[in-house]
Amino acid sequence: MSDRAPTTGREVLRPTLLNPVFWPEVRRGSERAVRSLADGLVAAGHAPRLVTSYDGRTPRYDVEDGLGVTRLPRVASRHLWRTVADDHAAHHPLALPLLSADPGDVLHAFYPTDATLAVRAAVGHRALGVVRPPGRGRRPRVPVVVSVMGPPDRVWGVAVRGRLEGLVDAARAADAVTTLSRFAQDRLWRTFAVRSEIVPPPVDLEAFAPDAATERHEAPTILFASDPASGAKRIGLLLDAVRIVRRDRPGVRLLVNRPTDAGLAADLTAVAGVGLVDLDDRGALTDAYRRAWVTALPSENEAFGLVVAESLACGTPGVAFAGEGPAEVLTGDDVGRIAPDATAASLAAALTGALELAEDPATPGRCRAAVGHLGVPEHTARTLRLYHAALARSA
Repeated sequence: MSDRAPTTGREVLRPTLLNPVFWPEVRRGSERAVRSLADGLVAAGHAPRLVTSYDGRTPRYDVEDGLGVTRLPRVASRHLWRTVADDHAAHHPLALPLLSADPGDVLHAFYPTDATLAVRAAVGHRALGVVRPPGRGRRPRVPVVVSVMGPPDRVWGVAVRGRLEGLVDAARAADAVTTLSRFAQDRLWRTFAVRSEIVPPPVDLEAFAPDAATERHEAPTILFASDPASGAKRIGLLLDAVRIVRRDRPGVRLLVNRPTDAGLAADLTAVAGVGLVDLDDRGALTDAYRRAWVTALPSENEAFGLVVAESLACGTPGVAFAGEGPAEVLTGDDVGRIAPDATAASLAAALTGALELAEDPATPGRCRAAVGHLGVPEHTARTLRLYHAALARSA
């Protein structure tokens, strides 16, 4: 284990964060969660680094807002594609010796393939393949924390060779496993018999905040800030629901995060009342939340729903389906609506209720208060408690 030097009376930790991709290449929930945690660790005086991959030919090292980022080439991608293995392990041949030589104080993995990589590096293994947990009484010499960022099911687990076994073996060998919600925690236990602790993802409450100078759109506006190309986000169901809403309120608009696929973009803009917005930039995303009346996330198999939490932080109510992770974020009818059934009619009724809620001047304050416990400092403190507990067990 690496040396940790105290500073100003506190111990400086060197956590190594592992995620197969990072921004600007990908800017989804996991990547935002990694960036926010890194910001919190840096602000708390620690020295995190991230090991990830990119589409380049040589390794790169950068320091980005205090986070040391090592980007490794995806050298095995073609071989993995031929063997139906997870392409997110393409950088492992380079990452494994790097991490075995210097794992830092804690290895914290945010993706199943990186969980297997972390355990291999922690116990000193060099070979690729399904990881097996250490024998009874043997723990990895470096603590491993695994954050399961989705609610994995068996279909997902068997879709790629080694994914199910890798996740289960790595999770059982890890010092701590976290999930984002009760929904995800229950799924992980029922499907894989892996226990976990709930640690919701961080929300940057400084960046995502109401702004009195920003006015809502004049027309009632529903925002869809997720990826419309993802089938799990169910944009088609949302379009059907908006058509129903517009029968009584023809002026209602739906703004959709612009897809990269030109054909899908053309199909979306062909629907009455639908417009596209570019949300890759955080400032543009924040402005979209503030100006919208409602943010809709009609996903299935959604572990948490970061866009709903960010929307509430900006003072805008949300809509989601019952039984999913976002329903745990929308804690009452005063901050949004939960559609009880996965139908267009049920979703339309929830959207209508949320649009009416948006007209209440007290709604922004209630929405903001509902996510006040999800800030970056609070998330960082919870994560540091996990790290210290894992270090104590491995001492």
